[in-house]
Amino acid sequence: MPRKKKSEKLREQLESIRSELLELEEVEEPTDEQAARAAELLGEFDTAQEAYTEQVEHEQRVEAVRAAALVPGGQERTPGDGPEFMRSRGNPYEDLDRVRGANLADRSTLGDLRSRALYAVELAAEQITEDQQERVERLVRGDRRGRIAQHLLLTGSDDYQRAFESLLANAGNPALLEEDEYAAYRLAEAHRRAMTLTDAAGGFLVPFTLDPTIILTNAGSANPFRQVSTIKTITTDTWNGVSSAGVTAGWLAEANEVGDNSPSFGQPSITPKKAAAWVQGSFEVLADSGFAAEVGPLLADAKDRLEATAFATGNGTTQPKGVVTAVSAVPESVVASQSADTYAVGDVYALEEALPPRYRITGNPSWMAHKAIINKTRQFDTAGGSSFWANLGMGQPEQLLGAPIYEASAMDGAITAAAENYALLLGDFRNFYIVDRVGMTMVYEPLVKGTNGRPTGEAGWFAYWRVGSDVVNADAFRLLNVT
Repeated sequence: MPRKKKSEKLREQLESIRSELLELEEVEEPTDEQAARAAELLGEFDTAQEAYTEQVEHEQRVEAVRAAALVPGGQERTPGDGPEFMRSRGNPYEDLDRVRGANLADRSTLGDLRSRALYAVELAAEQITEDQQERVERLVRGDRRGRIAQHLLLTGSDDYQRAFESLLANAGNPALLEEDEYAAYRLAEAHRRAMTLTDAAGGFLVPFTLDPTIILTNAGSANPFRQVSTIKTITTDTWNGVSSAGVTAGWLAEANEVGDNSPSFGQPSITPKKAAAWVQGSFEVLADSGFAAEVGPLLADAKDRLEATAFATGNGTTQPKGVVTAVSAVPESVVASQSADTYAVGDVYALEEALPPRYRITGNPSWMAHKAIINKTRQFDTAGGSSFWANLGMGQPEQLLGAPIYEASAMDGAITAAAENYALLLGDFRNFYIVDRVGMTMVYEPLVKGTNGRPTGEAGWFAYWRVGSDVVNADAFRLLNVT
């Protein structure tokens, strides 16, 4: 059975939102909850309609390319005609030399580059999941500079993927590549040098279909922070944003001057930190184990586990800044336990009440805690609802006081006397930003040596990438300190 077009699924989503909205609008006396849901649906409808329109336009452009690549007047396009790249009948990887040197400031060139990249993602359907496809498509559409589209085209072709596999199997030696493979490798190498901080950095880029800095989706992650936080993907060295506590409204008497309710803006900046993984094995194992096919999932899993700890308690200097680290540094966002060195049911309610209503009621709050704390919280309710409105365990994920609760194993799991114990966190994690720098690089180490400096008969691969995180608004969180 053929896979549905993306536009068809978006249309179904649009119709579902529309149906629910019209049903709510027919209610003569809606409750506050129904009115809030209707307002939320209006925003969802606008967003879904924009995505649907953009996808339809994209599919129409792709179909036009499949049918023919013509210049105005009906003549077949020849190399060099105009700024547009897409002249092939269905091959997004044609003429990658021009992709590498593309003028990304030209809107026509940028549009064609983005169309090619989206088509390349469609062609990769057998290599990546549907969730991963949707994530990559969002990245391409959201990158107004075109660098992500360029990256996908230079690291996604069959020639480059064969080059990658050959480099893994042949000790990272480009001299052993076939002519087409070497040409693809050369272009990607020039692209990698342009993206790194120093031209001297070695190694080569992982194809985008295996690169966890690109295809790792929130839904497919075991890392709870990626499931609920705001994810930004960049091709620069630093993410710079704008934050605000919002506008304060007030009552105004007739003919009185309005007060100055202008919001103050902050400029949060997050610089990704370098992380690395090391894969080592004997010459025989690396040659005979099918390492090229396994390296992607292995690196993605290692990356996910490493980052889960950093996103909780990272120091913010040599690692991403963890949410607990950032929130605990703001006294107003820390709530002390009601009894010394004791975690009790009253602390759960006190923490929930301390979260400002804008994040508790109209926001999207979630809980985070170590598994031991989650289990202790579950034990508070011994009579099926006497302590909580809903039993912990209802819903997927588990819920506490109506909000989902996630396991964060790096948080404090034991209450230690005379120490700070950051046991429970509640907040709107849309205010916790994770910033991925596009591009994982691998470097081959041909000769691993033992403690005495002699070869061990092993080789290894050194993979590195960059990721950062930080809280952009600490007021959106409340952290329980059992002390």
